[in-house]
Amino acid sequence: MIHKKSFIVFSIFLISSCVNTSLQPDVVSREDAQKDQYVVFGKIVDVTKVTIEGDREVGAAVGLAIGGVVGKESTDSELGSDVASVVGGLIGSAIGSEIGSSATKKDGVELLIETDAGRFLSIIQEVSDFSYAKGQKIRIIKRNGKSRVIPFE
Repeated sequence: MIHKKSFIVFSIFLISSCVNTSLQPDVVSREDAQKDQYVVFGKIVDVTKVTIEGDREVGAAVGLAIGGVVGKESTDSELGSDVASVVGGLIGSAIGSEIGSSATKKDGVELLIETDAGRFLSIIQEVSDFSYAKGQKIRIIKRNGKSRVIPFE
């Protein structure tokens, strides 16, 4: 019985971890297709490699469920079973959080941009097939509070 529950929870975690929103500038959400977007032109002042933190919440939730089930099944005593379930859930949540973060973190790039209007912006996005260099002309495409930086030339 414990193996069946663990398998189901693990399967949910695996499937939900595959559903991941891309942060790449050349990937557009379905909701943004065929809609007006605001465009700003500028040039790159600086490029810095960064790591975009992974999603801890999914891993923590799955770890909590698995740890709780394992703890509950670890003893025959009703009181001991409840205590073990809580402790197992806490430990599972902590471990799952770290696993979830590690599994979903992404390589990113922070672009410091001077717009043609003279404003400075910093935009972080996932690494993609585009390459960026100081002095490069770019366009910033803005929609719904999100910005994508794409080379202009």
